[in-house]
Amino acid sequence: MPSKNPETKIEPIQAVERALAILELLSQKGSMGLNELHKELNVNKASVLRLAHTLVQSGYLSKNEENGSYSLTLKPYEIGAKAIKVLDKMTLISSALADLNSITGRIAQFSIEDNNEILCLQSIGQKENLFSIYTNLGGRSPLYSTSAGKALLSSYTNTEILEKWPLLDVHQLTEHTITDVQEMLRDICLTRQRGYALDKEENEYNLFCIGTIIKDASSKPIGALSLSGNTLTETEESQLAQALLPMAKRLSIMMGYIPV
Repeated sequence: MPSKNPETKIEPIQAVERALAILELLSQKGSMGLNELHKELNVNKASVLRLAHTLVQSGYLSKNEENGSYSLTLKPYEIGAKAIKVLDKMTLISSALADLNSITGRIAQFSIEDNNEILCLQSIGQKENLFSIYTNLGGRSPLYSTSAGKALLSSYTNTEILEKWPLLDVHQLTEHTITDVQEMLRDICLTRQRGYALDKEENEYNLFCIGTIIKDASSKPIGALSLSGNTLTETEESQLAQALLPMAKRLSIMMGYIPV
């Protein structure tokens, strides 16, 4: 029986595909000349020239008249930024948290920085009050003693952290809480290197967490994803990181972040 959907019979327009390929290439390379585009696309120079000229005339590309190279204008960014605005960010984040909870069996949370604390905006997987308010929706916790908080702190420079430290009301919550700013800076250095922060009973006993940030189009953190449980062996840490980091990267890209 023939398909009733007319779109199944529509062939893609080759010129449009090639124009989009030029935009994607330049988003990765920064700028490219006609010869480079010709080689990358495996399209004859005359066709590439016409496509590039059309994109320049339409405001998507700019041409360097001195060396003939092409680069993106801000128009593609503006379109992407408008698309990002219509996304329901919390729906995307909640879906990611549900996936993380299903994959890892850990409580999955999304938190933001608010008044030098972290505020939990979504928490999935806590069926009983096994832990403190930290893992609860609407709960507030310190930046300095939680994985989500330390992940957010890692986005600041060391100088900014030193300036911020007196505002954090730092005090010993457990014997593992880091209260010395120099020790915190060393811990933050490790966080930056591996891409995630750890809380090993620093906020409360029998609570272990791993957290990382989500970035937006400006490369600034909009919040942090974290996973919480009552154990964290080296093997578990590795497994949780393998689940958490790709999810955070995927969400960041959805929010407009462009990985470097």
